[in-house]
Amino acid sequence: MKGVMGMAGYGMRAAAAVILSAAVWAAGCGRSGQEPVTVSRTAVKGVEVITVRPEPRETPVETVGTVRAKTTAAVAPQMMGRLTAVLVAEGTRVPAGGLMATIDDQAVRAQLASAGGAVAEAEAARSEVDKAIGQAEAGMDLAEKTYERYRKLLAEKVVTRQEYDEVLARRTVAVKEHERAIEKRAQVTGRIAQAKGQADAARTMLAYARVTAPFSGVVLEKRADAGSMAVPGVPLFVLEDPRRHRLEAAVPEAYLPVLKVGTPVRVVLDEAPDRAFSAAVTEVVPAIDPGTRTFLVKVDLPPGNERTGQFGRLRFKAGKGTVLAVPKSAITRAAGTEGVFTVEGRDNVARLTVITTGAEFGDRVEVLSGLSAGTRVAVAPVDRLSDGVVVETGK
Repeated sequence: MKGVMGMAGYGMRAAAAVILSAAVWAAGCGRSGQEPVTVSRTAVKGVEVITVRPEPRETPVETVGTVRAKTTAAVAPQMMGRLTAVLVAEGTRVPAGGLMATIDDQAVRAQLASAGGAVAEAEAARSEVDKAIGQAEAGMDLAEKTYERYRKLLAEKVVTRQEYDEVLARRTVAVKEHERAIEKRAQVTGRIAQAKGQADAARTMLAYARVTAPFSGVVLEKRADAGSMAVPGVPLFVLEDPRRHRLEAAVPEAYLPVLKVGTPVRVVLDEAPDRAFSAAVTEVVPAIDPGTRTFLVKVDLPPGNERTGQFGRLRFKAGKGTVLAVPKSAITRAAGTEGVFTVEGRDNVARLTVITTGAEFGDRVEVLSGLSAGTRVAVAPVDRLSDGVVVETGK
């Protein structure tokens, strides 16, 4: 308010000064040959004046970004089929493993039943084969013993060579039958393993008919309704973990050497623009976007009321430099412009100078243009000054 009044006062006083100057000129013309008239300037006493000099300061950089959940998943089905039910909507909270949708599983259940029947049939066949192996082993044992007796009897010439050959043939047949039974058991065992594998696959597909949440979170998007066709790999829902968020900001490529994992930064969210909090860089994507010439920086945010999609600002220091700055109290504002009263010449005349300000730090404001080093600037009382008044400094 004081700044506005000061500008208003400046306008009135400036107009008066112009009128007064015109009157003095006219009077001087009408009094040709006489002594010129001198006009005394108004003096303001007790004005505090400083000299603007370069100040060392960290170079601040600010870039904008978007708040996103740290953990987000596109939940897609793993089998094709018609959706029989969709149990969640946008904003629904679901626990880890919570049921989100179901897919028609009649065909899968039929496959499971068929595989189960194949397992039972193969196991029954193995039982029969085991019995056959037992019988073959008994026959082979008998044939072996008979063969040994006839071999001794042949040596003693008690039996004929024909009788011995018949016993030897029966022994060979018994051995072959036992081998065939063993091979049959191996085949049946393979059939059982195959049938059990089909049953396991059917049970797995039956589990795929239930679309569940991979982690505890909130549903952001629901992309299908009951009756729609579920296709493997095509997301039905988008789920996020609302407990952890981060700010993702696009930073100009010139600052790639400055920002590393762990670099301290300041974050300001649009919901509380006057409240900045400290954080640290958690991820730096070094690839440069050829369209924007920026790279992506991710900063984890502390738990709070952050929401996905919020606007945020990322601030960091890019090195040391020097700036020109003046106290906030020296600045007067009016009609959307900012200015300061500079004190010029030996007569200490105040001149209103328009300036462009930058970042604020403490009780001072950076001056981007309008002033140069060594310029004297009035700090207080600015509301009593106007363009052209004489300034008398004082404690």
